[in-house]
Amino acid sequence: MSLLTPEVRAILAGLREFGGDFTTARTMPAGVYTSEEFHAFEQEAIFAREWLCLGHVSQVPAEGDYVTISVGDEPLIVVRDKGGEIRVMSAICQHRAYPVLEDGEKGNAKQFRCGYHYWAYGLDGRLVAAPEMTRTCPIAELRAETRLPQLKVEIWYGMIFANMDPDAAPLAPTLAKLAPEMEAYDVAHLRAINPLEYPDQPWNWKGMHENALEPYHTSFVHMGYHDVAPASMAEFTEWDDTDGQIMHPTNYRYIDAGFNPTGRAVLPILPGLDEARRTRIMFASVLPTVFFAFSPDQVFYFLITPESAGRMTLRMAWLFPESSLKSPGFDWAFEMQNAVNDVINNQDITTNKRMQDGQRSRFARRGRYSWQEGTLPQMNRWLTLRYQAYADSLEAAAVAQRAG
Repeated sequence: MSLLTPEVRAILAGLREFGGDFTTARTMPAGVYTSEEFHAFEQEAIFAREWLCLGHVSQVPAEGDYVTISVGDEPLIVVRDKGGEIRVMSAICQHRAYPVLEDGEKGNAKQFRCGYHYWAYGLDGRLVAAPEMTRTCPIAELRAETRLPQLKVEIWYGMIFANMDPDAAPLAPTLAKLAPEMEAYDVAHLRAINPLEYPDQPWNWKGMHENALEPYHTSFVHMGYHDVAPASMAEFTEWDDTDGQIMHPTNYRYIDAGFNPTGRAVLPILPGLDEARRTRIMFASVLPTVFFAFSPDQVFYFLITPESAGRMTLRMAWLFPESSLKSPGFDWAFEMQNAVNDVINNQDITTNKRMQDGQRSRFARRGRYSWQEGTLPQMNRWLTLRYQAYADSLEAAAVAQRAG
Protein backbone atom coordinates (compact mmCIF):
# COMPACT_ATOMS: atom_id res chain seq x y z
CA MET A 1 0.00 0.00 0.00
CA SER A 2 1.29 3.45 -0.88
CA LEU A 3 2.24 5.70 2.00
CA LEU A 4 0.71 8.58 0.05
CA THR A 5 -2.84 7.89 1.20
CA PRO A 6 -5.62 10.47 0.67
CA GLU A 7 -5.27 11.45 4.33
CA VAL A 8 -1.53 12.00 3.99
CA ARG A 9 -1.99 13.98 0.77
CA ALA A 10 -4.52 16.24 2.48
CA ILE A 11 -2.15 16.92 5.36
CA LEU A 12 0.72 17.69 2.98
CA ALA A 13 -1.49 20.10 1.05
CA GLY A 14 -2.28 21.87 4.32
CA LEU A 15 1.40 22.21 5.14
CA ARG A 16 2.01 24.08 1.89
CA GLU A 17 -0.84 26.48 2.55
CA PHE A 18 0.90 28.72 5.11
CA GLY A 19 4.61 29.48 5.35
CA GLY A 20 7.08 32.22 6.07
CA ASP A 21 8.20 33.66 9.39
CA PHE A 22 6.10 34.17 12.53
CA THR A 23 4.18 37.05 10.92
CA THR A 24 2.68 34.91 8.15
CA ALA A 25 3.08 31.27 9.17
CA ARG A 26 0.37 29.18 10.78
CA THR A 27 0.66 26.28 13.17
CA MET A 28 0.88 22.77 11.73
CA PRO A 29 -2.32 20.89 10.80
CA ALA A 30 -3.57 18.70 13.64
CA GLY A 31 -3.07 15.58 11.53
CA VAL A 32 0.73 15.81 11.71
CA TYR A 33 0.37 15.08 15.44
CA THR A 34 -2.56 12.64 15.48
CA SER A 35 -2.73 10.68 12.21
CA GLU A 36 -1.24 7.18 12.26
CA GLU A 37 -1.18 7.21 8.46
CA PHE A 38 0.89 10.36 8.50
CA HIS A 39 3.11 8.85 11.21
CA ALA A 40 3.86 5.88 8.92
CA PHE A 41 4.73 8.29 6.10
CA GLU A 42 6.89 10.36 8.47
CA GLN A 43 8.91 7.35 9.61
CA GLU A 44 10.19 6.93 6.06
CA ALA A 45 10.35 10.62 5.16
CA ILE A 46 12.27 11.69 8.26
CA PHE A 47 13.56 8.89 10.49
CA ALA A 48 14.76 6.60 7.70
CA ARG A 49 16.63 9.42 5.92
CA GLU A 50 17.86 11.94 8.48
CA TRP A 51 20.73 11.90 10.97
CA LEU A 52 19.58 10.48 14.31
CA CYS A 53 21.41 11.49 17.46
CA LEU A 54 21.70 8.44 19.74
CA GLY A 55 23.86 9.69 22.62
CA HIS A 56 27.35 10.81 23.62
CA VAL A 57 30.67 9.01 23.14
CA SER A 58 31.26 8.98 26.92
CA GLN A 59 28.43 6.45 27.23
CA VAL A 60 30.52 3.82 25.41
CA PRO A 61 34.08 4.65 26.54
CA ALA A 62 35.73 1.20 26.34
CA GLU A 63 35.93 -1.68 23.89
CA GLY A 64 32.74 -3.71 24.07
CA ASP A 65 30.70 -0.99 25.81
CA TYR A 66 27.24 -0.73 24.30
CA VAL A 67 23.85 0.92 24.72
CA THR A 68 20.62 0.18 22.88
CA ILE A 69 17.95 2.56 21.69
CA SER A 70 14.89 2.06 19.52
CA VAL A 71 13.83 4.62 16.94
CA GLY A 72 10.29 3.77 15.95
CA ASP A 73 10.29 0.12 14.92
CA GLU A 74 14.07 -0.04 14.61
CA PRO A 75 16.03 -1.36 17.64
CA LEU A 76 19.64 -0.19 17.38
CA ILE A 77 22.91 -1.07 19.10
CA VAL A 78 25.56 1.61 19.72
CA VAL A 79 28.87 -0.12 20.48
CA ARG A 80 32.60 0.59 20.61
CA ASP A 81 34.35 -2.17 18.65
CA LYS A 82 37.78 -3.76 19.08
CA GLY A 83 39.45 -1.03 17.07
CA GLY A 84 37.92 1.73 19.19
CA GLU A 85 35.45 2.74 16.49
CA ILE A 86 31.86 3.52 17.43
CA ARG A 87 29.40 1.51 15.39
CA VAL A 88 25.64 1.67 15.13
CA MET A 89 23.84 -1.42 13.86
CA SER A 90 20.46 -3.04 13.82
CA ALA A 91 19.70 -5.30 16.76
CA ILE A 92 17.64 -7.59 14.52
CA CYS A 93 19.05 -11.11 14.20
CA GLN A 94 19.40 -12.02 10.54
CA HIS A 95 17.97 -15.49 11.12
CA ARG A 96 14.34 -14.95 12.21
CA ALA A 97 14.25 -11.21 13.12
CA TYR A 98 14.46 -11.79 16.88
CA PRO A 99 16.11 -8.79 18.59
CA VAL A 100 19.49 -9.78 20.03
CA LEU A 101 19.13 -7.09 22.74
CA GLU A 102 16.19 -5.30 24.32
CA ASP A 103 15.60 -1.56 24.14
CA GLY A 104 17.36 0.31 26.96
CA GLU A 105 19.99 -2.35 27.66
CA LYS A 106 23.59 -1.29 28.29
CA GLY A 107 26.77 -3.02 29.37
CA ASN A 108 29.95 -4.55 28.04
CA ALA A 109 30.13 -7.57 25.76
CA LYS A 110 32.50 -9.53 23.56
CA GLN A 111 29.64 -10.55 21.27
CA PHE A 112 25.87 -10.26 20.96
CA ARG A 113 23.93 -13.49 21.12
CA CYS A 114 20.34 -13.92 20.02
CA GLY A 115 18.35 -15.53 22.82
CA TYR A 116 16.08 -17.42 20.42
CA HIS A 117 18.49 -19.76 18.59
CA TYR A 118 21.84 -18.55 19.93
CA TRP A 119 23.18 -17.05 16.74
CA ALA A 120 26.03 -14.79 17.85
CA TYR A 121 27.54 -11.65 16.34
CA GLY A 122 30.85 -9.89 16.98
CA LEU A 123 31.28 -6.25 17.98
CA ASP A 124 31.48 -5.42 14.26
CA GLY A 125 28.16 -7.17 13.63
CA ARG A 126 29.67 -10.11 11.75
CA LEU A 127 28.21 -13.55 12.38
CA VAL A 128 30.34 -15.56 14.83
CA ALA A 129 28.24 -18.64 15.55
CA ALA A 130 25.04 -20.30 14.35
CA PRO A 131 24.30 -23.63 16.08
CA GLU A 132 22.94 -26.57 14.05
CA MET A 133 23.27 -24.81 10.70
CA THR A 134 25.99 -26.91 9.04
CA ARG A 135 23.44 -29.27 7.45
CA THR A 136 22.05 -26.22 5.65
CA CYS A 137 25.37 -24.81 4.44
CA PRO A 138 29.01 -24.50 5.56
CA ILE A 139 29.40 -22.03 8.43
CA ALA A 140 31.95 -20.07 6.38
CA GLU A 141 29.30 -19.51 3.70
CA LEU A 142 26.77 -18.38 6.29
CA ARG A 143 29.27 -16.01 7.88
CA ALA A 144 30.13 -14.50 4.50
CA GLU A 145 26.52 -13.56 3.84
CA THR A 146 25.30 -12.68 7.35
CA ARG A 147 25.91 -9.54 9.38
CA LEU A 148 23.86 -7.22 11.55
CA PRO A 149 22.95 -4.30 9.24
CA GLN A 150 25.24 -1.31 9.73
CA LEU A 151 24.14 2.34 9.83
CA LYS A 152 26.21 5.23 8.57
CA VAL A 153 27.84 6.97 11.58
CA GLU A 154 29.11 10.49 12.16
CA ILE A 155 30.60 11.67 15.46
CA TRP A 156 29.97 15.40 15.79
CA TYR A 157 31.59 17.09 18.81
CA GLY A 158 31.22 13.89 20.79
CA MET A 159 27.58 13.29 19.88
CA ILE A 160 26.84 10.03 18.10
CA PHE A 161 24.71 10.38 14.98
CA ALA A 162 23.61 7.58 12.69
CA ASN A 163 21.68 7.43 9.43
CA MET A 164 19.76 4.51 7.96
CA ASP A 165 20.36 5.89 4.46
CA PRO A 166 23.81 4.74 3.27
CA ASP A 167 23.83 7.55 0.71
CA ALA A 168 23.06 10.33 3.21
CA ALA A 169 25.02 13.56 2.81
CA PRO A 170 27.37 14.50 5.69
CA LEU A 171 25.76 16.05 8.75
CA ALA A 172 28.43 18.53 9.91
CA PRO A 173 28.12 21.06 7.03
CA THR A 174 24.45 21.59 7.89
CA LEU A 175 25.24 22.50 11.53
CA ALA A 176 27.74 25.32 11.00
CA LYS A 177 25.71 27.76 13.12
CA LEU A 178 25.58 25.40 16.09
CA ALA A 179 29.23 24.31 15.85
CA PRO A 180 30.62 27.36 17.74
CA GLU A 181 28.44 26.46 20.74
CA MET A 182 29.60 22.83 20.71
CA GLU A 183 33.19 24.06 20.51
CA ALA A 184 32.85 26.69 23.24
CA TYR A 185 31.26 24.25 25.68
CA ASP A 186 33.78 21.55 24.70
CA VAL A 187 30.97 19.03 24.32
CA ALA A 188 33.29 16.44 22.77
CA HIS A 189 35.20 16.11 26.05
CA LEU A 190 32.33 16.32 28.53
CA ARG A 191 30.94 13.26 30.26
CA ALA A 192 27.31 12.20 30.23
CA ILE A 193 25.83 11.45 33.65
CA ASN A 194 22.49 10.55 35.21
CA PRO A 195 20.76 9.17 32.10
CA LEU A 196 16.99 8.98 32.53
CA GLU A 197 14.39 7.31 30.35
CA TYR A 198 10.65 8.00 30.14
CA PRO A 199 8.92 5.64 27.68
CA ASP A 200 5.31 5.83 26.55
CA GLN A 201 4.86 9.57 26.91
CA PRO A 202 1.41 10.42 25.48
CA TRP A 203 2.22 13.04 22.88
CA ASN A 204 3.75 13.37 19.42
CA TRP A 205 7.52 13.71 19.16
CA LYS A 206 7.26 17.05 17.34
CA GLY A 207 5.35 18.57 20.22
CA MET A 208 8.32 17.82 22.48
CA HIS A 209 10.67 19.80 20.24
CA GLU A 210 8.19 22.64 19.85
CA ASN A 211 7.72 23.07 23.58
CA ALA A 212 11.47 22.91 24.19
CA LEU A 213 12.31 25.41 21.45
CA GLU A 214 9.82 28.21 22.03
CA PRO A 215 10.21 30.61 24.98
CA TYR A 216 6.66 32.02 24.77
CA HIS A 217 5.22 29.51 27.27
CA THR A 218 7.95 29.94 29.87
CA SER A 219 6.46 33.16 31.22
CA PHE A 220 3.26 31.32 32.06
CA VAL A 221 3.83 27.56 32.45
CA HIS A 222 7.13 28.07 34.32
CA MET A 223 6.22 31.31 36.09
CA GLY A 224 8.60 31.82 39.02
CA TYR A 225 10.99 29.11 37.83
CA HIS A 226 12.14 30.66 34.55
CA ASP A 227 12.21 34.29 35.62
CA VAL A 228 16.01 34.61 35.40
CA ALA A 229 15.64 34.04 31.63
CA PRO A 230 12.34 35.74 30.69
CA ALA A 231 10.79 35.18 27.29
CA SER A 232 10.97 38.94 26.69
CA MET A 233 14.77 38.58 26.57
CA ALA A 234 14.75 35.83 23.93
CA GLU A 235 16.53 36.32 20.62
CA PHE A 236 16.18 34.45 17.35
CA THR A 237 18.77 33.48 14.74
CA GLU A 238 18.50 33.69 10.99
CA TRP A 239 17.67 30.37 9.35
CA ASP A 240 17.73 29.12 5.79
CA ASP A 241 16.84 25.91 4.00
CA THR A 242 20.35 24.47 4.26
CA ASP A 243 20.41 24.69 8.07
CA GLY A 244 20.18 21.46 10.05
CA GLN A 245 19.68 23.08 13.45
CA ILE A 246 16.88 25.16 14.95
CA MET A 247 18.30 27.36 17.74
CA HIS A 248 17.83 30.49 19.80
CA PRO A 249 19.30 32.07 22.94
CA THR A 250 17.42 33.59 25.84
CA ASN A 251 19.40 36.17 27.78
CA TYR A 252 19.70 36.09 31.55
CA ARG A 253 18.93 39.05 33.76
CA TYR A 254 22.52 38.80 35.05
CA ILE A 255 25.68 36.76 34.59
CA ASP A 256 25.87 33.10 35.72
CA ALA A 257 22.17 32.78 36.46
CA GLY A 258 20.62 29.43 37.32
CA PHE A 259 17.17 27.83 37.44
CA ASN A 260 17.00 27.22 41.18
CA PRO A 261 15.85 29.13 44.29
CA THR A 262 19.14 31.06 44.51
CA GLY A 263 18.81 32.34 40.94
CA ARG A 264 22.52 31.60 40.51
CA ALA A 265 24.48 28.74 38.98
CA VAL A 266 25.21 26.32 41.83
CA LEU A 267 27.61 24.12 39.85
CA PRO A 268 31.07 25.18 38.65
CA ILE A 269 31.07 27.45 35.60
CA LEU A 270 32.33 25.54 32.59
CA PRO A 271 35.96 26.35 31.78
CA GLY A 272 36.71 28.88 29.05
CA LEU A 273 33.23 30.35 28.55
CA ASP A 274 33.17 33.97 27.46
CA GLU A 275 30.95 36.56 29.14
CA ALA A 276 28.34 36.41 26.37
CA ARG A 277 27.73 32.71 27.00
CA ARG A 278 27.67 33.23 30.74
CA THR A 279 24.82 35.70 30.36
CA ARG A 280 22.40 33.53 28.40
CA ILE A 281 21.11 30.02 27.82
CA MET A 282 21.15 28.57 24.31
CA PHE A 283 18.48 26.13 23.15
CA ALA A 284 18.94 24.04 20.01
CA SER A 285 17.35 21.08 18.25
CA VAL A 286 19.00 18.92 15.64
CA LEU A 287 15.88 17.26 14.31
CA PRO A 288 14.54 14.74 14.56
CA THR A 289 15.95 13.21 17.75
CA VAL A 290 18.01 15.64 19.88
CA PHE A 291 17.46 18.88 21.79
CA PHE A 292 20.25 20.71 23.68
CA ALA A 293 20.35 23.38 26.37
CA PHE A 294 23.68 25.13 26.96
CA SER A 295 24.03 27.06 30.21
CA PRO A 296 27.07 28.43 32.06
CA ASP A 297 27.43 25.45 34.40
CA GLN A 298 26.08 22.52 32.37
CA VAL A 299 24.86 21.13 29.09
CA PHE A 300 21.93 18.78 28.94
CA TYR A 301 20.15 17.04 26.13
CA PHE A 302 16.92 15.25 25.36
CA LEU A 303 16.75 12.29 22.99
CA ILE A 304 13.28 12.19 21.47
CA THR A 305 12.10 9.05 19.64
CA PRO A 306 8.62 8.20 18.34
CA GLU A 307 6.52 5.18 19.27
CA SER A 308 3.35 6.14 17.38
CA ALA A 309 1.55 9.31 16.32
CA GLY A 310 0.59 9.98 19.92
CA ARG A 311 3.39 8.27 21.87
CA MET A 312 7.11 8.88 22.27
CA THR A 313 10.08 8.02 24.47
CA LEU A 314 12.07 10.76 26.17
CA ARG A 315 15.66 10.16 27.29
CA MET A 316 17.79 12.81 28.94
CA ALA A 317 21.32 13.20 30.27
CA TRP A 318 23.60 15.94 31.58
CA LEU A 319 27.11 16.73 30.30
CA PHE A 320 29.90 18.00 32.56
CA PRO A 321 33.69 18.24 32.48
CA GLU A 322 35.61 15.97 34.85
CA SER A 323 36.64 19.04 36.83
CA SER A 324 32.99 19.73 37.71
CA LEU A 325 32.28 16.12 38.61
CA LYS A 326 35.24 16.12 41.01
CA SER A 327 34.45 19.49 42.60
CA PRO A 328 33.46 19.59 46.31
CA GLY A 329 29.73 19.44 46.84
CA PHE A 330 28.93 18.49 43.24
CA ASP A 331 26.51 15.70 44.14
CA TRP A 332 24.61 17.90 46.59
CA ALA A 333 24.38 20.83 44.17
CA PHE A 334 23.35 18.57 41.28
CA GLU A 335 20.62 17.02 43.43
CA MET A 336 19.33 20.47 44.36
CA GLN A 337 19.36 21.57 40.74
CA ASN A 338 17.48 18.46 39.65
CA ALA A 339 14.77 19.05 42.23
CA VAL A 340 13.91 22.21 40.28
CA ASN A 341 14.37 20.43 36.96
CA ASP A 342 11.79 17.86 38.07
CA VAL A 343 9.23 20.60 38.70
CA ILE A 344 9.87 22.21 35.31
CA ASN A 345 9.78 18.84 33.54
CA ASN A 346 6.50 17.92 35.19
CA GLN A 347 5.02 21.24 34.10
CA ASP A 348 6.10 20.47 30.54
CA ILE A 349 4.74 16.92 30.74
CA THR A 350 1.32 18.27 31.66
CA THR A 351 1.54 20.88 28.90
CA ASN A 352 2.60 18.42 26.20
CA LYS A 353 -0.11 15.91 27.12
CA ARG A 354 -2.85 18.53 27.12
CA MET A 355 -1.62 19.93 23.81
CA GLN A 356 -1.77 16.46 22.24
CA ASP A 357 -5.28 15.94 23.62
CA GLY A 358 -6.33 19.29 22.17
CA GLN A 359 -5.08 18.37 18.68
CA ARG A 360 -7.75 15.64 18.53
CA SER A 361 -10.57 18.16 18.84
CA ARG A 362 -12.68 18.97 15.81
CA PHE A 363 -12.26 22.60 16.83
CA ALA A 364 -8.44 22.60 16.71
CA ARG A 365 -7.43 25.30 14.24
CA ARG A 366 -4.22 26.56 12.69
CA GLY A 367 -3.31 29.51 14.88
CA ARG A 368 -0.95 32.46 14.47
CA TYR A 369 2.52 32.58 16.06
CA SER A 370 3.95 35.08 18.54
CA TRP A 371 7.37 36.62 17.88
CA GLN A 372 8.46 34.57 20.89
CA GLU A 373 7.75 31.42 18.83
CA GLY A 374 10.06 32.40 15.99
CA THR A 375 11.75 28.97 16.04
CA LEU A 376 8.56 27.10 15.21
CA PRO A 377 8.03 28.33 11.62
CA GLN A 378 11.69 27.37 11.09
CA MET A 379 11.02 23.87 12.40
CA ASN A 380 7.91 23.60 10.24
CA ARG A 381 9.93 24.57 7.18
CA TRP A 382 12.62 21.97 7.97
CA LEU A 383 9.96 19.28 8.21
CA THR A 384 7.94 20.38 5.20
CA LEU A 385 10.98 20.35 2.91
CA ARG A 386 11.65 16.73 3.84
CA TYR A 387 8.04 15.61 3.71
CA GLN A 388 7.68 17.09 0.24
CA ALA A 389 10.96 15.64 -1.03
CA TYR A 390 9.91 12.17 0.03
CA ALA A 391 6.41 12.58 -1.37
CA ASP A 392 7.94 13.69 -4.69
CA SER A 393 10.18 10.61 -4.72
CA LEU A 394 7.17 8.35 -4.18
CA GLU A 395 5.29 10.08 -6.98
CA ALA A 396 8.26 9.72 -9.32
CA ALA A 397 8.61 6.03 -8.45
CA ALA A 398 4.91 5.45 -9.11
CA VAL A 399 5.16 7.18 -12.50
CA ALA A 400 8.20 5.10 -13.43
CA GLN A 401 6.45 1.91 -12.38
CA ARG A 402 3.39 2.71 -14.50
CA ALA A 403 5.62 3.57 -17.48
CA GLY A 404 7.58 0.34 -17.09
